[in-house]
Amino acid sequence: MKSSLLSLLATGLLFVATATSAAPAFDHDKDPRRLSPIERSRYEAAQRQQEQRRIAQERARYEANQRRLEQDRARLAAQREAAERARWEAQHRNSRDRSYGYNRH
Repeated sequence: MKSSLLSLLATGLLFVATATSAAPAFDHDKDPRRLSPIERSRYEAAQRQQEQRRIAQERARYEANQRRLEQDRARLAAQREAAERARWEAQHRNSRDRSYGYNRH
């Protein structure tokens, strides 16, 4: 009983020690509620600039993906057209006249 109580206490102590060491320390200097109006405006401007930069990066990534998709579509359409042309030519390869066999007797 005594050993189980001690092991339970040790487990709790270990849990508390790791939880407190794993938690990030709160930086009171960066707390927006404690900033002066000038510091707050600088902080908000930096946040807006960061957000605009992120949006621009997302837009550029989206546009690049759209260009890539359009190129893929054009390439596939060209391949499809070439395959259809090759199929048609193979079908009509042995035709000696322009009627393609419709007027044969």
